[in-house]
Amino acid sequence: MNRKSILLVEDDALIRETTKLILETKYNVLDAQDSAEATVKLRENIDLALIDYILPGYNGFELLKEIRKVKPMLPVIIMTGYGTEQIAIKAFRTGVTDYIKKPLDILYLMNKISELLGEDADIKDIENKYFKSIENRDEFIMEGIAKYMEEKHMEDMPREKILDIAMMNRDKFCKLFKKRFGQPFTSHLQNIRLKHAVELLKNLDLNISEIARFVGFGSVVHFERVFKGEYELSPREYRKKLKKEN
Repeated sequence: MNRKSILLVEDDALIRETTKLILETKYNVLDAQDSAEATVKLRENIDLALIDYILPGYNGFELLKEIRKVKPMLPVIIMTGYGTEQIAIKAFRTGVTDYIKKPLDILYLMNKISELLGEDADIKDIENKYFKSIENRDEFIMEGIAKYMEEKHMEDMPREKILDIAMMNRDKFCKLFKKRFGQPFTSHLQNIRLKHAVELLKNLDLNISEIARFVGFGSVVHFERVFKGEYELSPREYRKKLKKEN
């Protein structure tokens, strides 16, 4: 039996890859990170589109208009973290087949896709395939989050956003994170920021306030206190030490 194909459009790389990993237990998945890429992939044989409400360029509703021009009968699900009644009304008026709130409930999503594709929604089968892949999924998510933290360490990174990306509750995430990295999320993020701060201290053109801001600390006082707690030297003292060593 041929597997049906889903177009997944999501700009957040980690959410896109984790969602794709689960969908691939049952479907072929073409993924796109923005509306332009999605428009190109619409030329393929697609059975359903799953698109994020917020996208670079233009939003999911604007992309939907483009979809309707070339595939007027294609089932489309909008994913949104803004689960308001107004968005739901706008979604259906624009021609969305259904919409689902973030963070995604994977079993609900898989059931909804089966329903829209006219398949028998065997919940047990969906659960078995999902939980069979969950160990790989968790490992993949932890690696993805580690990469995300390295690349985005200078940005505000509330734990709630990471939980949404990981599609996990707080307790499970904290347990898996500590098992993988040997320390809590906040400590790991702080250590990443301090590591990058040490590298920036080698650049004598940057002052301490700039370095604190560049690596993600909102307060230079907090940065200096945390830095000294880790290295037993203030950032200025550490910079002098680096100069002597070189």
